Amino acid sequence: MSIFKAYDIRGKYPEEVNEEIFSKIAKTCIKLFKPKKVLIGRDGRMGSESLANSLINTFLFYGVNVCFLGEVSTSTFNFAMINGNFDLHLQVTASHNPKEYNGLKIYDKFKNLIILNENEIIDNLEISLNEKGKLEDGSYYKNKHLFFLKEKSNFKNLKFAVDFSNGVGSIVFYDLIKNENCIILNKNIDGNFPCHEPEPNKENLKELSKVIKENKLDFGIAFDGDADRIVFLDENGEIIDGELISYIFIKYLNPKKFVYEVSFSEFFKEELKKRKIVGLETAVGRTLLNKVKQENADIGAERSNHFYFKECNYLEDAFYTFIKISNILFLENKKISELYSDYPKIFFENCKIKINENNKKEIINTIEEYSKKYKTEKLDGIKFIFDDLSTCLIRFSNTEPILRISISGKLENFSKIKEFTNEIISLIEKFKN
Repeated sequence: MSIFKAYDIRGKYPEEVNEEIFSKIAKTCIKLFKPKKVLIGRDGRMGSESLANSLINTFLFYGVNVCFLGEVSTSTFNFAMINGNFDLHLQVTASHNPKEYNGLKIYDKFKNLIILNENEIIDNLEISLNEKGKLEDGSYYKNKHLFFLKEKSNFKNLKFAVDFSNGVGSIVFYDLIKNENCIILNKNIDGNFPCHEPEPNKENLKELSKVIKENKLDFGIAFDGDADRIVFLDENGEIIDGELISYIFIKYLNPKKFVYEVSFSEFFKEELKKRKIVGLETAVGRTLLNKVKQENADIGAERSNHFYFKECNYLEDAFYTFIKISNILFLENKKISELYSDYPKIFFENCKIKINENNKKEIINTIEEYSKKYKTEKLDGIKFIFDDLSTCLIRFSNTEPILRISISGKLENFSKIKEFTNEIISLIEKFKN
């Protein structure tokens, strides 16, 4: 399976992603984009330091200046990208993937994501060298980001817990909240992720949930491995779906234009109409980021808890998302669950099925045939829409060899949509291997 994904580069380290291929990627970027100065950062994964050094050394050897942030979250990397003046931006990370993985995100001078094709990668670069590039310590951007966040903060007397998942989210963010009434979990950066995998899901956040309940906290938050994503838990230790966080934003921030992805429920669409907010639906992933920028929207959101704000130049800043929610909590003086208590009582459930990518065509044909009996949308995968506004979205992951299934609907219709989902899963099972 190729390491060149739809949005970035990811693979197992070092057998798929390694220093040699990163050096070739740097050479390819020099050939394609002719940068004079690049920004580089890295997360805390196994191999990230060595992979970042491979990029740095290659760029410097070919006369390209490098500003190196060091170990840093993607949220802070994005802040540096927005506020700096660079021709190319490269962050070494595999985000929420298991510890065996590593990868790379690349952006051009306009902050647009670059997707490289493996056929473009070159082994050698023949250019005349005047002199080697210069290396700059870019760690000052961390303090700049902290100052930006502090300026936007307006919360006091909130009791919460933070699970850093042994990722790089503690860098900058810990300094923001260290004097608040909070409990810190898994702060030490460790690429082996000894506490739990860096995916902030229900299974991995049991400890955080327990701490919230035992200490009667107002809420909890967790970051994934590179902290471009933030997950909120309510006062009962239950994970709050990204759609409900999005509802809080449209309710209290009054955006004029909101971009959301296809897995959002039909009830969210109705809420946008009711509030006369322009709603724009997109495919999952970077298509959404592009849409938010093109439409000059106020906010963009994914159910997976990626949030994009105009004031952050439409790039993820999980720390800024925390500030937005915590400021609302402080001003409203309510429990976090009360912020969305008037939203329809609906369920959200996600599952994923590992597949053999060689069987992708057969899986698509099978689901296509099955879908003919139902009302569907095909913006990204196939979304089944039922008369009671329940939905079942089936789509292939852009980063892993899995099929994602997301369902939503009113609580009283859960068993019905679950039965439908099980039928779909049984059709797919034979193509898993």
